[in-house]
Amino acid sequence: MNKIQVILAVIGAGEGALPIVKKAKEMNVQTLAFGHIDSIAREFIDIFVESDIFDINFILSVCEKYNVSGIIASSEITTEIAAIIAARLKLPGNDVKHGFGAKNKYIMRTRIANLQSVKQPLFTLYKEGEVYDYPVVVKALDSCGKRGISIAYNLKDLLEAVTNAQLYSSNGQVLIEQYLEGGREYSIECIVGNDNYDIVQYTEKESSGPPHFIEIAHHQPANLSEALKKKIDIAVYDILHTLGITCGMAHLEIKIIEDEIYFIEIGARGGGDHIADMLTLLSTGFDYFKAAIDCSLGRYKHQKICNVAYSGIYFHCEQNKGLASLFNKATTAKWCIQNTVMNNEFLEASSNIETSKSGYFIYCADHKITNKDS
Repeated sequence: MNKIQVILAVIGAGEGALPIVKKAKEMNVQTLAFGHIDSIAREFIDIFVESDIFDINFILSVCEKYNVSGIIASSEITTEIAAIIAARLKLPGNDVKHGFGAKNKYIMRTRIANLQSVKQPLFTLYKEGEVYDYPVVVKALDSCGKRGISIAYNLKDLLEAVTNAQLYSSNGQVLIEQYLEGGREYSIECIVGNDNYDIVQYTEKESSGPPHFIEIAHHQPANLSEALKKKIDIAVYDILHTLGITCGMAHLEIKIIEDEIYFIEIGARGGGDHIADMLTLLSTGFDYFKAAIDCSLGRYKHQKICNVAYSGIYFHCEQNKGLASLFNKATTAKWCIQNTVMNNEFLEASSNIETSKSGYFIYCADHKITNKDS
């Protein structure tokens, strides 16, 4: 008897699809992916279908034709579509019955507002002529990678920030938030499947701060007390449950100020800046993308995840110019796993997308790599 081929439908075939389709091939899972004709992951996909990735009815018809076993998003913009299609096909996916809450930042904040386990800044949608208590943080409603985010100290700043944010907001709406001064930023890498809510890793973020809050470095594992981790674990479970994230990866961003946890935002996908595809594997040995595929196929089981090393990434941008000697050391250091820096020019960046383009190095060691290692 022929073995039934397991087919995973991947919504989108851009750069974010690469680790998914490559891992699926290792798992002997066939991939059916939708995207533009020039999609970067196309050559690695078993069955490629040229399509508008937001054409739900067409994608549904193709998935039904191939009798797919699971649906998975490849990027932030496809998470909601993937959840809708999974629900229509009665396959594992994030909750859309009660409304998908992991893309629109205003919806996230509205739903989180009643939780006791986590705090958050005051927030509202921008209204022309409204008077705000400065400083405020201005955000595009549904962007990622710190695009369309800036701080405003007065009305002139506000109007400029709103205009910038609207460029990255799909519907032109803009979120206004209270500025949370001080503290440290973290992301929590999660995996959810078959009613298992597992924290994969705690990531410490280094931010440029105002005006654009660019992430200029990430380190795993974060230096957190066990007591604080327990508080974070409770908050993570509440947030995932409240926002309907029940299947696959989740990248949850928080800020901790005087041991109080503040919710920033969440994505129903793996963390960017190589957090999901490299840093987590280096620091834990946990196969994050295999787990995500297993979640989409309804076969994920709880696993004990432990730290096995320290890993991190530094971006070669103007904000890290003070680390020039460390970047020089990385060219020959044994702890340097990957280095994409092409020259000594530290470029100014205003979003995470630009920091990635400026070059970076990734490390793996028995301790957190800092300027002391240069």
